[in-house]
Order: sequence, then C-alpha cells, then structure tokens
Amino acid sequence: MSITAEQLQKGTRVKINPQSDRTRKILVEGAIDVVLTKAGDHPHGLLVKLQSGETGRVKELCKNNELEFVSDIEEELAGERSIEDIIADGESHFSEFKSSCLWSESLSREAIIERSISQFGTETSRVIIAKSIAGFLNADGGHLVIGVKEIKDRDEVEVIGVNSEIPKLKDKTLDGYRRMLLDSVLNPYFPSFLFNRINDYLKISFHDVGEATVCLLNMVKSDRRVFLEIKNRDAFFVRIDASTRQIFGEDLVEYCSKRF
Repeated sequence: MSITAEQLQKGTRVKINPQSDRTRKILVEGAIDVVLTKAGDHPHGLLVKLQSGETGRVKELCKNNELEFVSDIEEELAGERSIEDIIADGESHFSEFKSSCLWSESLSREAIIERSISQFGTETSRVIIAKSIAGFLNADGGHLVIGVKEIKDRDEVEVIGVNSEIPKLKDKTLDGYRRMLLDSVLNPYFPSFLFNRINDYLKISFHDVGEATVCLLNMVKSDRRVFLEIKNRDAFFVRIDASTRQIFGEDLVEYCSKRF
C-alpha cells in the first residue's frame, strides 16, 4: 500500500531514498521538515525534505512514530552545509548548478539566439540566473552554485569555478563579481521590495573547491510573491522538484493563494 500525504506531516519519522543516491537502494531515516510533493500520493513515494536536510522519496513509515521538531535555534546552531556536500548531493528541489553567469558576454546576438529562445525572445545568461533565483524564492529557498557544470551523459558534475569570468568584469575581483550580480541580475529584473531588503532574502559567498572558486547564492523562502520583469513583461517562476518552471493563469493563482 502506498503512503499518502495524509500520513505525512512535519515531524513524522520516515525512511527515504535520498535523491543523492544513484543506486536507489539506500534508505535514510529522519523526521520530515517539508512535504514537497503536492499530490496525494505517488507511485515512487512522496518527495519530502528531512530536518537533517536530506531530500528524497518516502519508502517507509517508522514504527512507534512520534513527531519530532527541530527549533529554529537548533537549525541555526547546526550551521550551514558545506559547499562540498551541496555539490556532492547533486541538483534537487533545493540545489541547482550553473556553469557561468557571463557565458553570453562573448557571443554575438545571433549565437545567443541559437542557444536560448523563449517567449521572451533572446535570453542572456544573466536572465537565466535571475529565473533560477526567483524559482527558489517563490518555492522553499535553496542553493544556486555558479561554477559547476553538469555532464548530462555521465550524470556527473565538474567544478570549473568562476575564475575565468573575473577578467570579463570592470572590477576584476570577487567583490566585483558580487556587485555584478547585484547590479545586472538582481536590480534590473527583481521587484524593488526584494532588492531593497536583499540581505533578508539572499546571501552571496565564494568558496574554494580544489583550485576553482565557486559562487554560492543561498536563498530563503520569500514572504512575498516575486515576479521578474523581463522585456517589460511580468513572469513568475517556481522551483518544482529539480527544475525551475514558469507557471501561468489558474495554476499561478492557485499556487500563490496556497503559498503566500
């Protein structure tokens, strides 16, 4: 018998198969923090995030289940996850990787058009980063790591860093990279309430992984709807499982009515 959403709530102890496990054989036990799947049930198990930070599909309910809660203070004392752990766990509802923020800087307009077309027309690399950030803010928060490249045919990642992007900046430093994100990604596309309170929603940091330096953006769950303004049109993006998607119409109304 499949486990339904009615059986799961924050604090319920379960065994999950974590998304980081490629063998699909490992089970991790813990207490639920967030039920991520909106459906009532799922043939492969409902997707949840544990209070330990692991994300995966529920395979078993633990016996003698007693609700467990981790306080905000305990979460703060537990500290942030290391960049190595974030990268090793792979992309998920809470993590996304981008190889670059400036790949379109060296391309002609025709080359950009060939690589990226949407209902907004030509999309630069900075717009793509903005969409990812908005998706996390409108969902449950998470991590965006710039400088990590997916190798899709091998289901692996390569840490390439942002080192090669620094020379493209006017201020050729990591602080200049931070200002580039603020001035050309966050300020142009995001609503003023978020940009004016950016430290409440987003943290930018840099970390050395081997010989490469990656840029980590940590986003918290926004308390207000975050619409991007792209080419004078409002767009709403949300993180769903391991992808960022735009939602429209009745789906958008329903999502916002339940989320905000």
